[in-house]
Amino acid sequence: MVTPEARPLESLEFESKYVVPFSAAPSLLSWVQSVCVADRSVPPGSVHTVYFDTPGLALLADKIGSNYLKAKVRLRWYSDPQGHAGAAVFAEAKFRVGSRREKARARLEVSAADVVDRPLDDPAWVQCLAPLRQIAPQLPARLEPILRLRYRRHRLLEPAARARVTVDETIIVDALNPARLHGRVPATLPCAVFEYKGAGRELPARLAPLTRFGARRGSLSKYLACYQLVTRTVF
Repeated sequence: MVTPEARPLESLEFESKYVVPFSAAPSLLSWVQSVCVADRSVPPGSVHTVYFDTPGLALLADKIGSNYLKAKVRLRWYSDPQGHAGAAVFAEAKFRVGSRREKARARLEVSAADVVDRPLDDPAWVQCLAPLRQIAPQLPARLEPILRLRYRRHRLLEPAARARVTVDETIIVDALNPARLHGRVPATLPCAVFEYKGAGRELPARLAPLTRFGARRGSLSKYLACYQLVTRTVF
């Protein structure tokens, strides 16, 4: 059964991202866990993502050029700390028109076991986007897998501000589509990502010491960063 969902991202929620040096990630995570509480609805685990793009990498080019219109298309599934993948696989698209953001998401009939070891040049991947196209017909006509990555995600709650905190660490590119990219995998990004989502534009005082861990505020596209990593390209 396919469960489609199309909705605007929460307009009253502000999002702040910080990039943290890889070496500081363990200390940062330990500190965050001491000032926040675990989100028991989302236990720690790994996120697995396959990014799609056009044959000419048009979506990547829009990101690099900071174009007014941008889109991100991916397949995603999750595994527990022991590496056991859950059954659910989701196809997702995020669209940005200026400051407006929208997201479309569809749960697929296939399971994680069906796709976890599938080579990225397998034509079967294209069919995975069919349910997503039903609710996001503006997707480019030709999309195919480009790269796959995984990372460990920790979700916490900042109780005073009633905000969500996410730490993504050990971000690894573990597969490429050989028809589109050449590089050595696995390859690990030299950073982690701290993300705050709350009602205010600024971090609450409890989280202000974040910068002591070398964190710098800024947007990080995992797709773009991983592309640069494996191709050794600098824009």
